[in-house]
Amino acid sequence: MTKPRNQGQTQSALGRVGQSVVRFLRRINSPAFPGSPPAWTNGMFMAVVLIFFLILLIHPYDALLSRTLSTYEPLNGVRHLTDIGLSQWYLIPAFVIGVCLIGIDWGNIARDRRIRFGLVYAQATFAFWAIALSGILTNIAKFLIGRARPKFIDTLGANSFSPFVAGYNFASFPSGHSTTMGAVGGVLALWFPRWRIPIILATMFIALTRVFARAHYPTDVVAGYTLGFLFTIVLARFLAGRRTAFVFGKSQFWPDMRFSERFW
Repeated sequence: MTKPRNQGQTQSALGRVGQSVVRFLRRINSPAFPGSPPAWTNGMFMAVVLIFFLILLIHPYDALLSRTLSTYEPLNGVRHLTDIGLSQWYLIPAFVIGVCLIGIDWGNIARDRRIRFGLVYAQATFAFWAIALSGILTNIAKFLIGRARPKFIDTLGANSFSPFVAGYNFASFPSGHSTTMGAVGGVLALWFPRWRIPIILATMFIALTRVFARAHYPTDVVAGYTLGFLFTIVLARFLAGRRTAFVFGKSQFWPDMRFSERFW
């Protein structure tokens, strides 16, 4: 009797997973609610233009900054922080939380708890895709650009590019760790509005440790962080326009978590 019951529970859980995925896909494929702000704004476009010129401004000094910061002894104590930018620290917990919650029989849960679980599930799913998709975009850019790592600075220089070459050695631009920190910074800034400035500054600093560790040039870090952060905000605004995981509140730029006024 136990085996058929367990088998039935498994099939029921898989059915709920399928239904949840179908509902989610329908929601994101639907048009935005009337009056919703666009996911991409003119301000974002201007920010990208400014960052582009900032990269052009910093680029001639990439080699000098890389040599100086990677050999500056007072920074030895913070170089180990660079591994905080590994994406698996965030993707695995978000994935596990999402999988655990999606299989719950929501109909047998009290409404308040159901709303709370729904909020956690939505935000875990959002965090996973924000970090994963921005990371995929970064890896595509790495392959297309093929910039040599700083460890080749003395032989190839800071302006060595080998497009379409796979592998670690020619995957400097943009920085993957910095993209992750940009995405994480965006996620946390959305979750904890009062702490936005400290969160952004802290994640920027962690991204910068890639230069201290001589794994990336400063321009790699700027590009990676910008990509991760902007992608996350655009994704949140896209979802807010469909009232999935986020909604637009008082701010026309920063969307609020759905039901956040009750549980956060």
